[in-house]
Amino acid sequence: MLRYYFDILNGMDSVYDDDGAEFDSLDAAVHAATRSAAEIGAGWLAKGDTRDVIIEVRDKRNQRVCTVTASMKIERHSG
Repeated sequence: MLRYYFDILNGMDSVYDDDGAEFDSLDAAVHAATRSAAEIGAGWLAKGDTRDVIIEVRDKRNQRVCTVTASMKIERHSG
């Protein structure tokens, strides 16, 4: 099992993962980070917040191995 850390980057409200989680592979960690970004974005959207959700995935050597960005854009059209 490999340990990866998910840091949620959001300017001054960034949250750094000190505990991490174990995954069978980097692909499994990326999948989990993608799912997490979507869930966080849905929660923010429910509050009217459309900022990007950025999760940086780090390995046990503290090296970034992946960045996942979930974007939400709302365009209103008058008709």
